[in-house]
Parts: sequence; structure tokens; C-alpha cells
Amino acid sequence: MDALEIEHLCGQLYSGGVSSEQLRTVSQRLETFVSQPNCLSQCRILLDRALTPYTQFFGATTLIKYFNRSSNQPSVSFTERFELRTYILEYLYKHNRSLAPFVLAELVKLYARLTKNSWFDLSPNTTNLNNEIYPFQTFTDDLLKFQIDPPHFSVALQLLIAILSEISVPNDEETSARAFSKHRKICISFRDTKLLDIYLFACQYLRDVIINQKKVLGLSNDLNDYPKTITSVQLQGDYYLVVEKLLSLALACLTYDYLGTGSSIHDVDVSDENQTLQVPLAWHDHVVDGSFYRLFFSYYFLFSNTSLVPLAISCLVQLSSVRRSLLNTNERLTVLNHMTYGIRSILEQAAGLLADEKSLHEFCRLIARLKSNTQLHELIRIDNYPLFIETLFRFTIDHLLSVHHHRQYHLSPNTLHYILSFWSKIVAFLSHSSKLSESSSSNDSPTSHLLDIYVPQIVCYYVQSRLDALNNDDVLYMELFDNDQTILQQQLEMISIMSRLDYNKTCALLCTCFDDLAQQYQQAANSETVERRFTFLIYVLGCVIGARGITLTSLSLPTDDQDLFDGELVVRVLQLMTYIQQKTAGETQNNNKNSINTAITTTTTTDKIGSTPYSERLELAVLFFFEQFRRQYIGDHGRSNKIYQVLFKHLGIADEEQLLSIFIKKLFTNLQYSTITDKLIERTVGCFSDLSQGYQSVRRLVKLDPIQYFINNHTQDLFPFLHHTSTTKRSNNSNITASSWSRLRTTFYAAVGRMLMHEFRYDEDDDDRVEAFMTPFTNHCNRLVQIFKDFPDFTAFNVGQFATMGQFNPTLASLDEIQSLIIGIVRDLRGICSAFVSKQAYSSLFDWLYPSYLPLFLKALYVFYDRADVYNPLLKFFHELTSNRQERLAFDSTKPSAYLLFRATSNLLYIFQTKTIVHVNATLPETDGILFYKSKLKPIITCLRIIRACLIGNYVNFGVFHLYSDPCFDNCLQVFLSILTSIKQTHLLAYPKLTLSYFTLIETLSLVQIDFLANLTTPLFGYVLETISEGFLSPEQTIQNSCCIFLDTFLSYIFRSVKKSNASASLMANINEYGNLFRQILVNLLNGIIFAECK
Repeated sequence: MDALEIEHLCGQLYSGGVSSEQLRTVSQRLETFVSQPNCLSQCRILLDRALTPYTQFFGATTLIKYFNRSSNQPSVSFTERFELRTYILEYLYKHNRSLAPFVLAELVKLYARLTKNSWFDLSPNTTNLNNEIYPFQTFTDDLLKFQIDPPHFSVALQLLIAILSEISVPNDEETSARAFSKHRKICISFRDTKLLDIYLFACQYLRDVIINQKKVLGLSNDLNDYPKTITSVQLQGDYYLVVEKLLSLALACLTYDYLGTGSSIHDVDVSDENQTLQVPLAWHDHVVDGSFYRLFFSYYFLFSNTSLVPLAISCLVQLSSVRRSLLNTNERLTVLNHMTYGIRSILEQAAGLLADEKSLHEFCRLIARLKSNTQLHELIRIDNYPLFIETLFRFTIDHLLSVHHHRQYHLSPNTLHYILSFWSKIVAFLSHSSKLSESSSSNDSPTSHLLDIYVPQIVCYYVQSRLDALNNDDVLYMELFDNDQTILQQQLEMISIMSRLDYNKTCALLCTCFDDLAQQYQQAANSETVERRFTFLIYVLGCVIGARGITLTSLSLPTDDQDLFDGELVVRVLQLMTYIQQKTAGETQNNNKNSINTAITTTTTTDKIGSTPYSERLELAVLFFFEQFRRQYIGDHGRSNKIYQVLFKHLGIADEEQLLSIFIKKLFTNLQYSTITDKLIERTVGCFSDLSQGYQSVRRLVKLDPIQYFINNHTQDLFPFLHHTSTTKRSNNSNITASSWSRLRTTFYAAVGRMLMHEFRYDEDDDDRVEAFMTPFTNHCNRLVQIFKDFPDFTAFNVGQFATMGQFNPTLASLDEIQSLIIGIVRDLRGICSAFVSKQAYSSLFDWLYPSYLPLFLKALYVFYDRADVYNPLLKFFHELTSNRQERLAFDSTKPSAYLLFRATSNLLYIFQTKTIVHVNATLPETDGILFYKSKLKPIITCLRIIRACLIGNYVNFGVFHLYSDPCFDNCLQVFLSILTSIKQTHLLAYPKLTLSYFTLIETLSLVQIDFLANLTTPLFGYVLETISEGFLSPEQTIQNSCCIFLDTFLSYIFRSVKKSNASASLMANINEYGNLFRQILVNLLNGIIFAECK
């Protein structure tokens, strides 16, 4: 393609007016241009002609792609790269006013990419290596001529910002160990030679701007003080853009990756409040210099309500995070004084913050970051600490916690998070600080930090302002009670820490609010508003209870006394919970005569709350409170007798067993009603599962009458959500998928199974106990036996006869009903099986399954081979059944149970191979990613896990199958080969779960059946070997370990075979065929050893 044709194609691609088919054709043609040998010269022609911005854009982006390709780097000489860099610089100098912004951005990016890629390149004419000058490192000298006017200067600043970003953050082509090592070397070199000079250059120009504007306003040029009033200076457009980019350049210097780790300052894996500025020692004098802090603070006072203020405050945020080891104690205090004085000056003139959301957000980030890098004992030593903390308190109350101001100034929830973070962290410091007591001992006031004065008021104002606003503020309601309630819980976690500072005041406030709402709840004709407020308050109570585990020490109460106050809160929530329970039961008691009585019979009439309608969010809040209480007071570690003194006084609850009984009744009541919402069912099952974790918890639970009642009555009549058709009866506004809904059954029965297993006495009565418990499943399975009675028994068939079997035409039930029944059974049994981790319990379950019911599941897979909703949970059940958890698959030596289990599993996998995989390969398009994963990749992952579980279970001697000519083991291995031929290598390496399952199975096969892998057919052996080569490049340590184990075992096998002269012809053919691949594996292995962080 020549330049004229490219211009024509670019016009079609970017200007529109063509069909989608033509657009695809044009795009494909243009994509091949980067591979042409004359790409560089043609791109320069496109830029020179500059007929349209689109051709300029295409030329710039093509050059970036060209230099991104590592294969092109050696083919471009140093002279060509340097000439191209010079050409781009001249092009920007001449045409910067006429370039479209998107073209300018691409050209700047290209210049930065060339500079980085050639950072250590020397001119071919260099003769004296001792005084070498790297030509591509002289970019600062090249940019000097751009200072002639603001537009040119703006381009130079944009180039500097792009170079900083390019060198600091590795690009997509620098992910390999060798490329990243080069990136880190360049990053450190730039830090040591250029970064500080660029930062000082930006600050000097910014300082000149402040001095000039003060002259215009008639203010003193002294930077040691700030103006008494804020102003908003209007700058000319080009000049304003220069100042904005100068601030962006200074911020880019401060957010640079100083350690060369490849992680950005905005890395999501690191909390914003925990970032640390790892500046080198050369920056020390400039970090201590107060003029830099005063410089950035001055932009708030002189350029209020402009985009310059957020950038300036962002620079201060980074300066407040300088690593502590850079400064000694006195220097840290000096820096802290500079910072707090500027913050206090802004707080005294906060109008500029409240008029600009971004400025307010960055300012609150600054306050939060200040505490993250400063300890309380250091903060109280600053000048005018009482004035600083009081000013910050007033600002928090007047502007951040006021919901009305919140609406007026569009305060972001994240902004409030930062300011609450400051207060909560400064309070948390009190529980483990000895230095604070030392600082306080030298002060006349025993509470010189003043937190006991201000923090309780903040807690009080936060709670009361939200309760008042929830009366009519729908925006706040939706913000706090969104689907996952993330914002609410983040705020309450911090408020709860603050509440423990003076716990008696907090509890007095919460009890008063609760009692007032309870009275309103009784009298309200329309209780929706009251329920909103009650819901919020119960979340507050739950978080306050949960803060007990953070080991905070109240200044006014010892721990035992705090437990008494916790008891007062628990009493009130139990009363409300009892009411909701009774109300819900009262509405449906005529429809459910088997309902468990859930009333707290010891509650007096005056203790109860009046009638009010059922509320989902209120129920969820009660469950949240119960979960927080359980973590602190119930279980293996939560023991307290003080709280039960209060519970006994008001409700007659004397110990943990009585309280657990009430909670269990509440959970079971929730599960009893079909009208309950999906989210509440999910949360209830989750609470029940959490409650069954831990030995002590289960030991107490099994003593309770409700648990015993349930173990003997866990039918779908009592718990409608277990009905096999419940999935189709879910609410229309449900946000829980059908698969997630049915998975709740597995979680539910896993919890019940843990309780049942605790009752095992390891005697002959255990089998009777399990048989009684399995009665509902026996009934369902017997129904399936009748449905499948005309279907041949798979145990009497050879696997080769499966394909000749006829169609299944049931007469006792529809296929959809059978499908729902099977899904429910396998999910329930999987939960029970996961809980049965002892030999006796598992043996009892297997004896129930085989031979009566296990063949049913093979028939089910044969019939429903084309329905992912059936075969996915069925395969997962078999994976659980074949997993030798805690050596539970240890059958009696007189029983062939292990072989029967493996034979059934092998037949199941063979059916999956011959029916499901064939069907999926023939009918399923790969373009539908979600369906492709669910219907093909997900069951394949489970099959690989099943095969591995059988191989590593150590409960079957696989040699017996060969001895007696049983093909089960060979069929199992053939399933693995069939899976390999059915999935592409790109898919194998693109899905993490599939990748991990494959490589762990390869590791296991190499240890158990290395001769099988070594003697694969040549194409399959090459497939496995290519995946091993790619596995060494994986960032996952587990995958690398699996590859190393395979390679070690395989090479040892070759050595032994050659040494004994019994190497097979297929083995030697495989080795000879893939000699180059073995060399590539060696290269990848050595690269990992040299460049990667190997352990």
C-alpha cells in the first residue's frame, strides 16, 4: 500500500458512511500495514502530507505499534531511530498549533516510547566508552527551544509528562522477565539522573507564577504566610494551560515508581491511605524545605475554584506520604508543622473547598494520608495542636457529616470515607500506644489529645444526622442500602472504632435512639420511614458490637463493663427480632402448620414492640447484627458471662445455649416461608453455615432442640426453598442466578452434615442414624428408580455399548421435572459428602449410595448430556465423592468399595466423553463466551479434577484393572486425551481455573503414569510439551512447580529407559521430533531462574 491508498482507507475507517462489512475489510487491510518493510518511510510521508488528522493519527499509532513489536527492534538501526525521534520533535515544534489533540497525544507517546526503548543505546561512532553520552538521554536539552511561547512550552511539558509515565509504568510488551528487568534498569537510571531536576524545574516555574500573581494582587511576595482571603485569579488560556501542566508534571514526579517495581501509585492492590513515597536520599533537603509545602498550599488561596487546586493538593498528598526513614524525629515534626499549618489555614477559609467537589475530595485525601504516615504522639507535638484538632472537628461536623450540606455540595461518599478514616485511625492508635502516655505525662492535661471531647460528638452527629435524613432523603437511602451496602459498612466500621473511645456515651445514645424508634414503630400507620431508620440503626449496633474484637480500650469503661452495655444493645435487637418473627409467622400460620415456634417465651408484654409490616432490609440488618454478635460472643473464642447478666434480667436468657436456640429458630423460620426474598434466603443460609464452623460451635448446636428437630425433619414441606421447583418460583426482581440459588442447597446441607457427623459415636447405631437422616433422599431416589426402571442398568453394560442404547421416554414425570429433581439431589448430596470427612461417616454414605442409587446418576448424565444445568452439578458431586479428604476413603479390606467407586466414576467420565463433549463440539459456537465456558470448559475443569482426585487418592491399585483386563482405568486416561484434543491451547492458557486444573493433573500423571505421557502419539506429546514450555512463563508459582516436576520426572524416565536399553520406539520418536521445543523449554527455564523471582 502506498500513501494515497492509505489516506483513502483512513477516510473510510474514521469518517464513517460505510457498511460494517466494509469497515471490517478496511480495518483488516490497515492492520497489515505495520508488517510491511517500508512502514517507517510511508508513515513519515503520511505525517508530512497531513491531508487529514485521521492519516496523521494512523501514521503515529502505526509507528507506536511498530516499535512495540520486539522483533522490529534489532532491524531498526540506531541512526534511523535517532533521526525519527529528531523528526518527531521538529514536527511538534512546527505544527503544534495545527495538530488535533488526539494526534498530538499519539506523537507525544511515540516520542516517549522511542526515548525509553533506546535509553541505553550508544551512537555507533562512540569511541571513548569511559565518557560515553547516551544520545536518547539528552531530551531535556532538546526541549529548551520550546520555551519561546506558552503553546510551545505546553507541548514540552506534555512531552516530559509522557516520558515520566512511559518510563515509570511498564507497557504491554514488558511483561516477560527479561523485558521487565530492562524496564527496571531504565526506571532506576531515570530516577537517579533526571527526575529530581525535572521536579525542581516544575516547582521553580510554579513559584514564579505565585510571585507574579501576588504582585498583581498587591500582596507580599513572602511565601511564609497565606492570604487572609481566598481569590480566584483568571489567567489567559494558553498561560493557564501551562500552569496546569506544570502542576501535572510535579505530580507525575511525585507519583513516580521510585523502586522500579512496575506498580503504579494508583495500583488497586494497595490502599490509597497506605501509599508511601519512596524518594531517594538525594531528595532529603527538598522534602524538609517548607517552601515547597507553602508553594502548593498557595494555589488554593490564589486560584480557588479552578482545576489547579486539586492538582496542587494532590502534590501535597504525595509529599505527606514520604517514607519515615528519610527524616529524623525533629525533621518529621518540622514537616508536620508545615503541613498542619497549611491544612488549618484552608480549614479557616473552607469556602473554596465546598464550591469544588474535586478540591474537597483531594483535601480529605490529604488529611487521611497525613494520619497514615504520622502517629498520634507526633501529631500532638505540633504547634497549636488544640486549635488544629478543633478546627478539623468543626469542619467535619459542619460540612462533611451534615446531610443537607452533603446534598448541596455533592459530597462524594469516598470523600467522607477519607475524613472518617482519619478520626478512626487516630482513635485506634490509643489502644496500643505507650508513646502517647509518655507524651501526655509531660503535659498538664491527662487527655492532651482531646479526642475524648470531639470523637463522641462526631459519632453522635453521624448517627443522628443519618436517622433524621432517612425520613425523606431517598438519595441517601439508596446510597447507603445499595445491593452490597459497601459504602454503609465502610463508614460504620470506622464509626464503630470511634464509638469505643467513650463507650458509655455511645451506648446511651444508641439505646435512646432505639427506644424512640420503637415507640414510633408502634404508633406508625405507615412504617416504611421508621423501618428505614430502624434498619440503619441496627447496622450501627451490629458494627459497634463487632468493634469489640479490635481490642480497643474505652477511656471510661473496662472490657467487662463494655460487655454489659453490649448486652443492652442485644436485648433491644432480640426484642425487635422476636416481633418480626412473630409477625411473619402470624401472617402465614394458617398455610404452614409445621412451623417451629420462634417466640421468646420469657419476654414480657412490656418488652415487646408493637405490630409493623415485614421488611426485607430490616431482616437483613437483624441477620447482620447476629453475625457480628456471633463473631464476638459465640464460638471457640468468644466467651463472656457479663453479657448474659443483662440478657437474663430482661429476657430470661441465662447462657449461650438458650441464645443460640433463639437464633437458630430465627434462621429456620426465615427458611420456612416461600414468600421470603432471594437475598434474605442467601444471607440466612450463609449465617447458618458460618454458625456451623468450628468444633465448639457445632458441639453446642447439636444439643439444641431446634437442630435435632431439623435433622429429623429436613423436608421440602418444612423448607420450601429446598423444593426442586423453587428455582422457577423465585422473585422476578431477583439478582441471584438460578445456579447460585441451587448452590445454596449445597451450602445448607454441608452445614447440616457437619452437625450430623458430630453425632457419630462410631458404633453400629451410626448407620441407622444416617439411614434415618437420608430418608427424604431415599424417597426421591426411589422415585428416580421407578422413572428409570425401563432404562438399562449401566453396571451390566460394557462402555462400548453405551452408544447403541436407545432414547429415554419417561412416563411418570416430565423431563424438566426429572431435571430439577436430579439437580436438587446431587447438590444436596454434594454438601453432605463434603461434610463427611471421617472414614465411618463416608462409609455410611457410600453404603447408602451403592449399589442402590449411584447408577442413577450415570443414567441421568446419559439422558441429560446436552443440559449444562444438569451435568455441571452432577460432575461436581462426583468430584466431591472421589476426593479423599482426611483419608476418609479407607474402606474395609474385605469390601471392593474403592474399585466400585472408581469403576462408576470411569463410566461416568466415559459417558461425558462420548456424549457431552461430542455434542458440545458439534453444536456450541465459541463466539458465545459465557455459554462456551458454562457448557464446555466448566465441565472439563471438573473432569480434570475428578481424574486427579482418583489418581492421588491412594485408595485404588490401578494395576488390578490391567491384571483382570478391566478397561476402566484405560478409559479414564482416554477421557483425558479426548479432552486435550477438544480444547485449543489458547483456551487452555486463557482461563485460570482450566490452566490450574490441567497443570496439576499433568504433575500427578507424571508421578503416577509417566510412561503413559512419554508414549503419547506424536501430536499429543507435542501438545503437552508446548503447554509445559508456556507454563514456565506463567506468573503462577503453582503452575511453574508443576512444569518442573513433570520435566524432572520425564527426563529421569528417559535416562532410566536409555540406560536399561528398553526405551520404546514411540518415546524416542517423540524426543527426536521435538528437539527444538526442548531447547525452548530450556531457554524459558533459564530465563525464569535468572530474571524471575523464583522461590
